[in-house]
Amino acid sequence: MKKLLLIGKFNKTYEHLHYYLRGYFDTRISVPNQEIVRGIMGIVNPDVIVISMADMNRESIGVFDEIYQYYSKIPVVCIGSKNEQMHFEEYMYRSQFTMLTRPLENESVLTVICDKLHLKYDPENKTVDGQGKLLKSVMLVDDNAFQIKVLSSILEERYDVRLATSGRDALELIKDRKPDLIFLDYEMPEYDGRQTLQMIRESEEGKDIPVVYLTSVRDKEHIDAVLDLEPAGYLLKPANAEKIYAVTDKILEHKG
Repeated sequence: MKKLLLIGKFNKTYEHLHYYLRGYFDTRISVPNQEIVRGIMGIVNPDVIVISMADMNRESIGVFDEIYQYYSKIPVVCIGSKNEQMHFEEYMYRSQFTMLTRPLENESVLTVICDKLHLKYDPENKTVDGQGKLLKSVMLVDDNAFQIKVLSSILEERYDVRLATSGRDALELIKDRKPDLIFLDYEMPEYDGRQTLQMIRESEEGKDIPVVYLTSVRDKEHIDAVLDLEPAGYLLKPANAEKIYAVTDKILEHKG
């Protein structure tokens, strides 16, 4: 599998792109700091560099200088708005750097990367050179940082895990890329688990996504309140890895 270094500030744009690309490449990540990039490059030796310019400014110019001076043979794909690109205008016309303008789909980014690496991307089967098929995607929606860390560490062994700390964040992530399965907490601020599932069901992207409640709420009143929304399951915390895998594998096997 080809190696990719993703450089950028940790924000939602960066997170979405990271989770997408890691299904196809051996992906490493870095903040846009010249010293850190230099250290990672010495270890990783990537085949391609992708720079997410979201929220980046002129202060990050050292990263571009470092790559251009010392790693000129490695293709670089830069993704940013027109305003963000202007901070690094002198690199826009150098052959090593390919500038892509947001908004654009992650699949468009993947297509350009494959072109740079002379790989064949099959959009119908979601494969690169017949391999690297995109992992099944599981979304965790929970406002408890500890719980979400524990769950993601369990599921990341087999699945592409995406994280949302609120119902609103979950809906935004679903629009960006539809997950194959959602684990949803019940007790959350702003929108609780029932309201969140209702919004997911009412959205075009989320209407047919299986949703499993994973929560500490165990009283009959709350459970009955969500049955009309037809969740795919209702698990009580704490759920061990064996139980989570059993439910996840069963649902995703059925989905094919």
